[in-house]
Amino acid sequence: MSDLRLERKVVWLSGLIQLANVLDFMIILPLGPDLTTEIKIPSSQMGLVNGIYTFAAAFSAVIMARFLDRFDRKKAVVFFLIGLSISTFLTAFSWDTTSMLAARTLAGLFGGPVTALSLSMVVDMVPISRRGRALAIVTSAFTVASVFGIPLGLELALQFNWQMPFYAIASFAAFVTIGVIVLLPSMTGHIDHESDVPQTISIAEMLSRREIQLSFLLMALTSFSAFIMIASTINYFTFNLNFPRAELAELYIVGGVISFIAMMLTGRIVDLYGARLLSFLTALFYACVIADGFGHIPYMPVLLVFCFFMMSSAIMSVISSTIASEAPGQHERAAFMSLQTTVRHLAAGAGGLISSLILISDESGKLYNIPIVATISILCIISIPIIVVLLRKELNLIKKVKY
Repeated sequence: MSDLRLERKVVWLSGLIQLANVLDFMIILPLGPDLTTEIKIPSSQMGLVNGIYTFAAAFSAVIMARFLDRFDRKKAVVFFLIGLSISTFLTAFSWDTTSMLAARTLAGLFGGPVTALSLSMVVDMVPISRRGRALAIVTSAFTVASVFGIPLGLELALQFNWQMPFYAIASFAAFVTIGVIVLLPSMTGHIDHESDVPQTISIAEMLSRREIQLSFLLMALTSFSAFIMIASTINYFTFNLNFPRAELAELYIVGGVISFIAMMLTGRIVDLYGARLLSFLTALFYACVIADGFGHIPYMPVLLVFCFFMMSSAIMSVISSTIASEAPGQHERAAFMSLQTTVRHLAAGAGGLISSLILISDESGKLYNIPIVATISILCIISIPIIVVLLRKELNLIKKVKY
């Protein structure tokens, strides 16, 4: 049984690592108008500037997947965190579209593996009986970034300049690096010390296993169903539903707080009762929220639509992450998490791309074809509980064979 104090340190430091990475990824789009004005990045290129980080992270995670389990988790995390901090700092020195793309690509190359490694540390240290709560804390980074990070970043840009948010995020990543160095011991429990041969995971063998395939499909559907909507949500609220732009910060804060509370409760429920029934109930509620909020002029107020959407997405993320974490063996967890990070990034990028291909807008900014995008998202959401059930059966079968 792992030391509880060390377990808590690992969980909270992993959450801070995720937060640094998410802030680095999320801050670009809110700063879009400033980047267009100050360094002349065309508005039409902002999607590319944001997406290049995602695809670089996915590429890096795939390349590193075969090797990450050969190293001390602590040393590997420190290396990639330092790289993330430096590349984020360099982003502030961009002067045009090309230099910004180069800086964001570099940041993504470090961001992908560090995300996988931080999740691997949690899975290594936290037993299944408490893993739901632990992963809820770690995966709440997106919510915390929405509540605090984006409003703070926009305020820093308003009070100083567009570079200041990147200085702040780089400093935060450096602070987290120091915390990892000071607070965590060497983490080599996953390494086979009896073998003289360097440990390299067979990606092909891993991908051939049904439980791994179902885990990745589950994560892809969870990410895709959310991001195909997220790409257009704020513009839809602003230009189609006439929600005041001045109240967008309040929208993020309220939605983020509710989502954070829901994630903490979900982690405990999954630990106590499992994921199957909760996934069905969440999918039903999630689909109804999207149908009402985006299928027509909503009956609910915009604030409720956004809060319920974020809450449902957050709950489904905890459910998916918790059950998927049972699929890999101890010796291959970093490889699994690295590939899982790739799948999530690619699914998120695909969601944004498909959304942009389907949606059209007029001169006023009003969006059309939103119901089509909503229908695609709903179809993905209602398939998630089916994958959860299939994966649970597969994992139970493996346990019977082993034990």
